[in-house]
Amino acid sequence: MLDLQKIIDGLFRDASITHERLYNFSIDNIQKMTNNNPGGIYDDNITNTQTAADNLQTAMSKTTGDTGTRMGGTTAKDAQRTAIENYLALQILNAAVVFGGKTTANYIETYPNGMNSFYGVNKETFATNVEALITKAIKFESTLGTPFKTAITAMYTAYSTADDNQVNASADVSTDITNESAAATVLADQLTDNVFDIARNNRRSTTALTTFFTLSLLEPQHRKQIKKGNPGKHSETEVCTIEYSAGKRTHIHNTGATKLTFGMKLGGLKVGATITLLPDEKANEPFSFYFTNGDSLYVVNDEDVPGMYQLDIVA
Repeated sequence: MLDLQKIIDGLFRDASITHERLYNFSIDNIQKMTNNNPGGIYDDNITNTQTAADNLQTAMSKTTGDTGTRMGGTTAKDAQRTAIENYLALQILNAAVVFGGKTTANYIETYPNGMNSFYGVNKETFATNVEALITKAIKFESTLGTPFKTAITAMYTAYSTADDNQVNASADVSTDITNESAAATVLADQLTDNVFDIARNNRRSTTALTTFFTLSLLEPQHRKQIKKGNPGKHSETEVCTIEYSAGKRTHIHNTGATKLTFGMKLGGLKVGATITLLPDEKANEPFSFYFTNGDSLYVVNDEDVPGMYQLDIVA
């Protein structure tokens, strides 16, 4: 049954379509509308799609950049925390000496839980415990020494700055993701409008779909379709229908005992170049080798015996 709600919701609002693939699909659609625009009937579609695509590209770039900043901020924060932990692991030994032992009141006041106050605790507890230690470094400065107070204060300031930067970057990324999603929705809706306008201007056309759209661009890359066949003697048969993309490749192996010729059709008519393979010969050519567009592949066997082949389509 026809799902009209899908049309109302938008043809391209699909969670399986990544924003990058949606963008690439839209750029291809813009080029195809530009090349097939009699009387400028698609001028508005081209302009609106380009604007929406540019906005999505900008949003994706900002998300990528801010994500890198967040990752860098996390690394910097972790490095600063490690530096503090390593520094305190050495200084706690000195505190035990200058306070006269780990059981003295001043030592326990300064390091109530030893290094367990800093190792393996969440960042909130870590910050609280370092701040408490700085307070004690100030209180016992004459015993622990001014260099200790100065060093731990400076290291904690660096840690806090890195933590703030990482938090801010995380907030930026969150906003970026929201903005990118909104830009993708606008582009998806515009592409749906393009489908409707193209359908209205090309009613019952058998070539409009491949003329204006490359559906394979919405799919994950590096997919392989494997087609095997046994064309009868003196026959011409269809290998498969295709969604044309110039960069897709045909890996063909003639596995039989007779010569075979492979080619492309558009709207049921043979177009462009062909490949002829003798038994056990192979070929590896892109779709663009055959023609600039097409919707199916065919094989011809002119010999007196049946043939065999395997044809892989690699995106």
